[in-house]
Amino acid sequence: MLITALATPLHEDYSLDIKSFHRLLQHQKRGADGVIIAGTTGQGSLLSDQEKSLLLQASQDYPFARGLCVSDLSLDRVWKNIEIAAKHETQFILVTPPFFIRPSQEAIIGFFKKILDQSFCPVILYNNPSRVGVAIENCVYDAVKGHKNLLGVKESMGKSSLNGINIPVFCGDDDKIFSYKKQGAIGAISVLSNVFVETVKKALCLDSSAEETLQLLIKLFVRVNPLPMQYILKRNHLFQFCRVKEELGALEEGDKETIEKILEEAWTKLALAF
Repeated sequence: MLITALATPLHEDYSLDIKSFHRLLQHQKRGADGVIIAGTTGQGSLLSDQEKSLLLQASQDYPFARGLCVSDLSLDRVWKNIEIAAKHETQFILVTPPFFIRPSQEAIIGFFKKILDQSFCPVILYNNPSRVGVAIENCVYDAVKGHKNLLGVKESMGKSSLNGINIPVFCGDDDKIFSYKKQGAIGAISVLSNVFVETVKKALCLDSSAEETLQLLIKLFVRVNPLPMQYILKRNHLFQFCRVKEELGALEEGDKETIEKILEEAWTKLALAF
């Protein structure tokens, strides 16, 4: 199962570019089974409630499952995001532990159990310690295993092995897709599939040529996500601008030159593959 962690297009004045968002959604018809709105790639922690609602509304008529990343600083804010997801009838939600406060594993168990017990739709846990400040340990998975609302976990910790994770796994690191799929992962939640949908889909089918291409494409992330992806989406005419929220900064010219060289090599490989 391929789920794309959608980027969020912005106009030069930082307002949502819904026209570009529709182009991105149309592009996902090339192979995505689902999409996540307002995740890390979608600048979710910087979007307003209204912006999240507008993106969900724009995506409602497309033929794939829709999810909203509801992660936030507090349980109260998470519930408000879940209310937005429910209003727009999303099929699943994605949630990390609360940001910044570095909760204990016992607190994380209580947090997830409360969400799982009360969520209106299936839940994917999100293990991304580089963003959150604390990892989800296997004892958490043991505690929530078998819950009727648990869809699985997006594993973005860079682990080489999935040993000890006893719930369904979605690969959250594009460079680990091939390895995780071999270890039994049920799918991937991908950044690269914003543009390279077919390649990521082939990697999930354990196509060795796609794996080689993915390892090259990973080098595109010369700066923090989503800066490179916004540039690539603009470069490939899916977005009108490569604007991101001001808090994220911008790529330097040297970064853009590096990305261009990698893209040139990647497109050559893709042309030969097809």
